[in-house]
Amino acid sequence: MHRSVAKLRGLGFIIWHARHEFYHIGLGLLWAWFLRERWNEFNSRWIFLSIVGSLLPDTDHVLYFFSWGKRESYSQQVLKYLRTKQWRNLTVFLQNGHKNQTNLASHNYYFMAILLGSALASSLYEWRVGIILFGAMFVHYIFDIADDVFMLGAINPNWRRWGREKPR
Repeated sequence: MHRSVAKLRGLGFIIWHARHEFYHIGLGLLWAWFLRERWNEFNSRWIFLSIVGSLLPDTDHVLYFFSWGKRESYSQQVLKYLRTKQWRNLTVFLQNGHKNQTNLASHNYYFMAILLGSALASSLYEWRVGIILFGAMFVHYIFDIADDVFMLGAINPNWRRWGREKPR
């Protein structure tokens, strides 16, 4: 009995410290609800697509850990926690350090403009899947910018740069 309670407490700890992702899921659901109201139609697939679209931009972090940023100390610490299955330490480390990860390829104004343009083009052609996915991704980035201002007091410098930072 005690072991299962400890596992539940551990899961609760991880969920609490990974709440940033749940904010993105909530925003994806909000985007799906907005579109449902706009189109006066309900489709459960739209909810799924909206959630996927709201989480998709964070794959940039994962790509960073395993490819171009794998030699940086931040990534090596994340990979160490993954290898040793220290899930609680990993979630706290990611929660505290993910705002300082400024070498992401797609977290910038230019990519946001591409997403907004793609969503608008999708609406011109009445391609609802594109509107849902591109719009949810755009909302994700808007939230990340607002979160930067709230948590750091300013916008991260990576938002003003196209692609990854050039090595020195």
